[in-house]
Formats: sequence, C-alpha cells, structure tokens
Amino acid sequence: MSRAFGARIKTLRSSRGLTQQELATALGYADKSMIAHIENGDNEMTLDKVALLARALGVDANDILGIETPRTERVELTVLVLIENGNQILLQNRVKKDWRGYALPGGHVEAGESFVEAAIREAKEETGLGIKNPRLVGVKQFPIPNGRYVVFLFKATEFAGELRSSEEGAVEWAEYERLSGLQTVDDFVDLLHVMNSDSLSEFQYTVDGEDWNVSLH
Repeated sequence: MSRAFGARIKTLRSSRGLTQQELATALGYADKSMIAHIENGDNEMTLDKVALLARALGVDANDILGIETPRTERVELTVLVLIENGNQILLQNRVKKDWRGYALPGGHVEAGESFVEAAIREAKEETGLGIKNPRLVGVKQFPIPNGRYVVFLFKATEFAGELRSSEEGAVEWAEYERLSGLQTVDDFVDLLHVMNSDSLSEFQYTVDGEDWNVSLH
C-alpha cells in the first residue's frame, strides 16, 4: 500500500481516538507493529482486511482506498397532483397493470420543463382541468436500478374547465370519507397524509429484500 493510503489510515484512526494497538486488535493482529507498517505504507492489505479496517473505523471502504463515491445517479422525474374542491379530491381510476386502482393524476416531467409546468400540463392532459397556482407539498421517492424515481407532489385548489377522462383512466370526484371504500393504489392514504400535513414532506419507499417499506418524513 502507498504512503498516501497509510496517511489516510492514521488520520482516520486518530480522529476516532483509537490507538494502534486497539485497531490492531480489531483486525485480529497480535500487536500494533502491523498497524505501524500499514500507516508507514510498508505493508500490503488484502481487500477483506480493507473491509475489516473500514468497519473498525466506521467508514466506507472507498474512503480508505481513496476512491471518490459518485455524487450523481440516474433519476426519473415525475409529478402527482392533488386537485381539491372543498372536501372532495379528484381521483383517476388507473387501468395500467403496474399501478392499478384509484390514484392521483400525474406523469413524467419532460426535458426542459419546470416541475410546476409539468404538474399543470399533466393535470390538463389527464383531467381536462386547467389548474392554477399549484403548490409543492412534498416529494415521493423509491429506488430503481442504478438510481431513484422521484415524484414531486403538488396540490391545487384553483382550477377551471370541463372534467374529462383520458386513456390513463376515468376521473371522478370523491369525498375524503369515501376513500376507505375505494380500491386505491398501494399506500395511498399515507401519500395523502404527507400531502395534507404541515409536519411531513417526504414519502419514501425503502427496499429490504422483497419487502417494500414506507417511511414518512
């Protein structure tokens, strides 16, 4: 390993208040001389030892190896719009197999389009209504291969035009108290809770094996 590698180990160890002997013990070495050699850049380490070292120091292995973690990722940008008329909200009975049931109108953000413009356009395309002054009230996200899917959540109480359905599904007004009797998409009540809350702003799916778990922030 290089001297730069050794210097990183020494800095990380010192910042955590560990002695060379304490770190050596955590790695299964009998005495601190091996750590001294590593910090001087005189000793090679296998990847499994690097992983143990990272755990002992509470850092990512890439930090030890000097590999910069990418700060960019693949992202799909979309919007959902909660159109509210007093105690009623506008629902879309989606027909697509991947997300079937009553949901909110919305869709993908087009290239060069602002998020507000996307919300207004999608509402018009899928409901026939021209919404005014949509407010950003939260964000939804979940992981996708090599990135994440982000949904900007908007709410609108001002609108004009004639209600009409689209190929995405039939639209209809429904009172809040009726929602429990409708076949809504998964976790719809939690999503509305975020959009109508003054203390929440994020709906997040985390994945643990085959289980998708909801976290509200």
